Amino acid sequence: MRRRHRIRRTLILGGIVGAVIFSGILFFPASVTRNYQTREVLIPRGAGVETIAGILKADGLVESPTLFVLAARVLGHDRNLKAGRYTIPVGASIYRILHQLSSGMGKRDMVTVPEGLRVEQVAQILAAQARIDPSRFLPLTHDSAFAASLGVPADRLEGYLYPDTYPFYPLLSAEEVARVMVERALRVFEEEMGLPGARQGLTMHQLVTLASMVEAETAMSSERPRIAAVFYNRLKRGMMLQSDPTVMYALGIYKNRVYYSDLNVKSPYNTYRHRGIPPGPIDSPGRAAIHAVLFPLPDSTELYFVARGDGTHIFTKTWAEHVAAVAHVRAIARMESTPEFSGPIPPPLLIVPADSIAKAGRAEIVSAPGRRSLHTTRIVSSRHSTSKTPAASNTRTGSKTSSKSTAKKKTASVGKP
Repeated sequence: MRRRHRIRRTLILGGIVGAVIFSGILFFPASVTRNYQTREVLIPRGAGVETIAGILKADGLVESPTLFVLAARVLGHDRNLKAGRYTIPVGASIYRILHQLSSGMGKRDMVTVPEGLRVEQVAQILAAQARIDPSRFLPLTHDSAFAASLGVPADRLEGYLYPDTYPFYPLLSAEEVARVMVERALRVFEEEMGLPGARQGLTMHQLVTLASMVEAETAMSSERPRIAAVFYNRLKRGMMLQSDPTVMYALGIYKNRVYYSDLNVKSPYNTYRHRGIPPGPIDSPGRAAIHAVLFPLPDSTELYFVARGDGTHIFTKTWAEHVAAVAHVRAIARMESTPEFSGPIPPPLLIVPADSIAKAGRAEIVSAPGRRSLHTTRIVSSRHSTSKTPAASNTRTGSKTSSKSTAKKKTASVGKP
């Protein structure tokens, strides 16, 4: 009995000592550092626990790869470690590293693509945050065969790189990244189009195109359905959409103001020269813009909108009301001694005060009510948001000029009869 008791006590003590040692391995720093430092670690897809242990050893995050592998197997993490990019503090315990790698990438290591960006801007973000080679990524966005293989109803990927936060990391290929973004976009578009009561009559490509214009016109979620309704009303009347963002896209040069001379750019995307919806999207719209186009403001009869300068717009139904709104915005701007439509991204406006309509040139009045001139009233809406790219709006809201510039500038507004 005594012998058996001693053996049992020895085993218990041995178990306690083993548990203490193992806990030390798990919870005490796997490496030592005087100052707080972090390492960016890239775990390739399909890497086994031994390979991962070697990567961590090479980065100075663990002293013994063998102990790391042992701990991973004992805790059952050896098959749950995920590929990706991880920011790991030097001196983190093996337990913390295992938990981080088995949980997947954290938000700080992910790539966020905001709404309203063009493919070139998306490529810049991917290059900076995930080291995706732009020289490889950009050609893919214009590859019609690649677009078709992903199910895109167009010959390029503009508008179909969905804005979201992604667990992208440098070891991914440009093809993998594009595929993930397009699949996310198509899934969101189909979900929104399948909602009860969604507006019918547009193809998916037309929907995305119109949504990209709404996205470019305003950063205010409350105004998106209203702007979408203005576009629909103008389309129904056969009016040009006259959206400054489409002009900027046609120019291929993105600046803070649109000039009257810019409106003459020859391009199917220039909605000051061509009626109807442009041939394709001008940026990547988010879910809210897609939803606004599918659920525009009901019973709207508004045809114009002009930017106030604070990110919101004044919406009007008639040309006379629109001209008055533009004059009001300009008067307020003068009173406040601030540049008209001064904002992170102000679209130019093309409207003139009522008393100077008779003297206005064709660039200032695109199409007054009742006139069927090729140069109809400019629809420009400026959005004042740092997250949005410079764009003009489709419904003429007003035009602005700068006293310091000899070139005439257009006020951000939408409004052509």
